[in-house]
Amino acid sequence: MRWSLRAVLGSLQLPVAGAGVALLAFVWRTAVTMPPPPPGSDGFAHGLAGFFLLVFGVAGFVLLAGGLLIPPGPGYGVQFTRRQRWLFAYALVAPALAVGGFLATVVASSAFGGLGGLAVSAVSLVALTAPLAVLVGVGWKGAQVAAARF
Repeated sequence: MRWSLRAVLGSLQLPVAGAGVALLAFVWRTAVTMPPPPPGSDGFAHGLAGFFLLVFGVAGFVLLAGGLLIPPGPGYGVQFTRRQRWLFAYALVAPALAVGGFLATVVASSAFGGLGGLAVSAVSLVALTAPLAVLVGVGWKGAQVAAARF
């Protein structure tokens, strides 16, 4: 039996998204159970651990959004609508926009002075809407499935 490229890639939809969810759960658990820095320390190690948790969290989120964006194979996977896939594509691009916006904020605030607060607010809005886009897309599909069954 020959496998088509679509079937092979489609079989990766749920494992890639599941790996993203697992990585996000690991980051969440580690961040919640991480002890505070010891008294008298400068907190550098604690801050460095927090930075790497943030990087791994963004990587897990990108895996989740990218996995949901992969079209399903024939007979398995989750078939999302075009608009739901647009939400996942936005969620996949939003972390890169947030990092680029943060770097632009640093440059703009040093060059123009007063725009720093407004730019940080815009970057935060982009970064916080990405998880909302994934939740809306998955919730929308869940509502469609529930409506079709009941």
